[in-house]
Amino acid sequence: MDDLAKGRHPFFSLIQENLMKLSTIAMLCHSINAAYCLSQGDDSQPTWDNAPDEQKKSIEYGVQLHLENPETTPEQSHESWLLQKEKDGWTYGEVKDFKAKTHPCFRPYDELPAEQKAKDYLFKAMVHLVKDLPEPEEHLAIVNQMAQLQASLAAFKQLAGNQAQSLNTAPAAKAVASGVRVKYVGLKDEYTDRLYESNLVFSYGQTRSVTTDLANKLLKHPEFVRDDAPVALAASSDQAVDDTEATLKKSQEEKESKEKENTQLLDEIDLVRRMEDKDSLYEYAMKNFNQKVPKNQSVEWMKDKVLNLLDTMGVPQ
Repeated sequence: MDDLAKGRHPFFSLIQENLMKLSTIAMLCHSINAAYCLSQGDDSQPTWDNAPDEQKKSIEYGVQLHLENPETTPEQSHESWLLQKEKDGWTYGEVKDFKAKTHPCFRPYDELPAEQKAKDYLFKAMVHLVKDLPEPEEHLAIVNQMAQLQASLAAFKQLAGNQAQSLNTAPAAKAVASGVRVKYVGLKDEYTDRLYESNLVFSYGQTRSVTTDLANKLLKHPEFVRDDAPVALAASSDQAVDDTEATLKKSQEEKESKEKENTQLLDEIDLVRRMEDKDSLYEYAMKNFNQKVPKNQSVEWMKDKVLNLLDTMGVPQ
C-alpha cells in the first residue's frame, strides 16, 4: 500500500516511463517541425521549453495517435489535428495566433499547400523512427553486452591460436598418429607404395595412420579402405609394425634429395647451354669430369658432348 501511495508500484513506474517517452518523442517532432518551418522562412515556432502547454499537448496527442495506430496516414493525422483544434475553439486565420486561436492550416487536407502536407509526413516518419530506439539504460546494457561478447571472442581467438600453435609444434609422430587410418585389403600378401612415393610397405590386412593427403590418394584405389575401428582396438592391431613415421620421414628426405639433385642438374645444363666458346666447354669438361673434348669440332658438337657427360656421370661435386 505504501508503494501505491508513494508511486513506486511497477504499474505507476510503467505509466511514468511511457509518459516520459511520449514527451521525448513529441519534443523531437516539434524540433524537426521548427527546423523545417525555419527552412521555409517561418520563424514563429517557439522552442519546446517555451511552447505553450496547449501546443505541447496537441503534439503529444498526435504522437500517441501514431503510436496506437501505426497505419495512420498523414491525411488522417491532419484530420485528427483539425478536429482537436476545432474542439478547442480554433478557427482559420492567415496568421497563427495562440491568443486569437487562429491557424492557417485550419482547413481540409486537400486544400493544404505541399510544404504544409510535408509536415505531416515528417511527423509520422519521426514518430516511427524514434519509438523503437532504446532507452539510455537499455543502450548502455546493449553496449556492455557487446563489450562482453567482443572480450569473449578475443579470448576464444587467443585460445584457438594457442591450440593451433601447439599442434604445429607437436612431434611428427603425433601428427601421423592423429591422421587417417587406412587398411590394405588387396590381392598381394605385401604391397609397397611406389605410386605416391611414400615407400610404405603394407602387409595384407595391415592398417597404418597416414597423413590426410596420402590417405585421400590411397583410398581412391579399391585395395585400400578406411579403418574406423575403435581406438583401443586400433592400437593393438597397429603395434605389429609401427614404422609409418620413420618410413614417411625417410621417403620425404629421399624425395627432397632427389629434387635437389634434379635442380642442380638443370642449373648445370643451363650453364653449359649458355657457353658460346670452345675454350669454356673444354675447361668445363676437364675440370669436372677429367675428360678432353676435341676443340676441332663445332661449339654445338662440344655442347652435346659435355651434356652427355653430365647425363652419364652426374652433377659435378
